[in-house]
Amino acid sequence: MRPTKLSSKVFLELPPALAHYLEAPRNQWLESTPNRGRMTLLNRTGVFTDLESLAVERRHLLELLGHDRARALCYRVGFEQGRRDGARHYALYTENARLALQAGPVFGQLQGWYAAEPIKFEFDLEARTLYREILLYGCIEALAYRMAVDDTEHCACWLTAGRISGHTSELVGRRVITVEAECSARGAAACKFISRLDPEWGKEADWCRDALRIRTVDEELAQKDELLSNAQKAARRAQSALNDLNRKLRSELMLDNLVADSDTMQPVAHRAQQIAASDSPALIVGEPGTGRQAWARAIHFGGMRKHKPFIIFDCLGLTGSLLMQELLGFEKDAFPGAVRSHAGALARAHGGTLYLNEINRLREDAQGIMLQCMRDNCFTPLGAPEPVKVDVRIIAATQQDPQESVESGALREDLFYALSVGRIDLPPLRERGLDVSRLAELFLQEATQRFNRPDRTLSTELKRALQECAWPGNIRQLRHVIEHAVIMAQDRELGTQHLPDEILVTRVERPAEELTAHVIRAALRRTHNNRSRAADLLGVGRTTLWRAMKRLGLE
Repeated sequence: MRPTKLSSKVFLELPPALAHYLEAPRNQWLESTPNRGRMTLLNRTGVFTDLESLAVERRHLLELLGHDRARALCYRVGFEQGRRDGARHYALYTENARLALQAGPVFGQLQGWYAAEPIKFEFDLEARTLYREILLYGCIEALAYRMAVDDTEHCACWLTAGRISGHTSELVGRRVITVEAECSARGAAACKFISRLDPEWGKEADWCRDALRIRTVDEELAQKDELLSNAQKAARRAQSALNDLNRKLRSELMLDNLVADSDTMQPVAHRAQQIAASDSPALIVGEPGTGRQAWARAIHFGGMRKHKPFIIFDCLGLTGSLLMQELLGFEKDAFPGAVRSHAGALARAHGGTLYLNEINRLREDAQGIMLQCMRDNCFTPLGAPEPVKVDVRIIAATQQDPQESVESGALREDLFYALSVGRIDLPPLRERGLDVSRLAELFLQEATQRFNRPDRTLSTELKRALQECAWPGNIRQLRHVIEHAVIMAQDRELGTQHLPDEILVTRVERPAEELTAHVIRAALRRTHNNRSRAADLLGVGRTTLWRAMKRLGLE
């Protein structure tokens, strides 16, 4: 339907049931009885609100609630008003949905909100499609918005869009969302509204969806308070973790704080203190995972170089020319591709300590350079015209017997003697007795904080099992085992049932009567229920295993 324009006014082309409302030049259904303080329109009681009052209301809504929340409130109020009007029109026109849908713009124009021009309205509920387009001229809501604020960036007819949405939704039985595409508040000739079923809209209608489910201010404030409280708790946890990390770091850097209470570790700690005070080269020998790097770091920070760098150089990770480049550094154009100079590990460790992991894996010419550096306090970077002075302490480490490495030619004899001035032999964890329990307690404290599992404790049975383990991976393996138990356990007290199978079955030999159900089940799982292999794994005879299983009711 297209309107006919007379005297610059827009009239709807409507069926007689609706057209008579707009035929008269004046509103014959509006009645005012001042002596009773009442005004009615079509026998519906209301009030007259002038344009300036609407502008004041909109300005205060924007100031108090902000743009987004004021828009949401208006849209939601309009949606509810439109739904009520839709139900009233449906009843008024004896459940004629077509007349009721056309009545929405008619009664809006009758109330003085706008002059309406329907452009297009098509819908197919079975196909779940709907499209409605309408132009509103002289929209009062847009005029009030322009009076309230100097904003030409936003469409302003939120209440009207909500009314059209609610009215159409009530009559078609599905939620319809109406969005204002053009607005006279932004300088357009008319306000243009487009309606579609909710699923047909994309993200451009998200603010309308949010408006229909917006929560109260109290609920939002409560949520923000909760978020703030959670953020504060997270900040406290982070600060606590940082403090714990600093304490842990300081603990690792201090020789006195390293766990060394067992008889086998007391001489090691005493010798480390002597080496730290002497500033001599050092050689740390021990199995993988025994803490060689931690002891080297503690020696560095326990000596006179503690305020200088501690540089780690892994001889296992680099080979060939790359090893020499990273160890010695190089000058620009020293070789093809050297577009800039590079400081090697020796230069970066100047004044401090260079820790060489697996010294026996260092190539022979590099070992010679290290020996010269220790003797003459100088080295020559690749491509440099002359040697560079350097003051660096060397602490080396190896997991193999250095004497065997010397005999096999993997380690230069003269370098071995130079490093052996301060030699430390770290015993494996299985020989450290009660140190195992103390280390486990420290790792438990770290793991409970890291994984947020407070109040975890180690049972007496678990501590005994940890001391009986062979620990082929030493301290590193113990740390991982405790982390595993903390993650897997649901109980506050950690027991042997929370240990990995490989820990339970590789414990040192014990009397057959001490075999527990957890240990036997772990051995059977590891051997796929092969009793002979399980007995070999546990270091007992097959008959002994059978008797233990019978005693424990595992048959």
